[in-house]
Amino acid sequence: MIARVVLTLLLLLAGGACTAVACGYRGVDVWVWDWADVVVKRRTAYGAPWRSLTVMRINFGLMGIALLACGLTTLTS
Repeated sequence: MIARVVLTLLLLLAGGACTAVACGYRGVDVWVWDWADVVVKRRTAYGAPWRSLTVMRINFGLMGIALLACGLTTLTS
């Protein structure tokens, strides 16, 4: 029971964070872009982990939708 509550909270928290990046809330998308530029070793032709900031935001948006859907499903089941 407690594990399901913790899983639900983590899924909703991660989904909310991904959604915040996708929406560009308070510049967090640029922060993630800069962080990934330092940490990620795989590079595209442009020298960044993603082709552009828009592609990164779309990726985070899709992941945010999936995580929120999983969290809500876990919450209601």
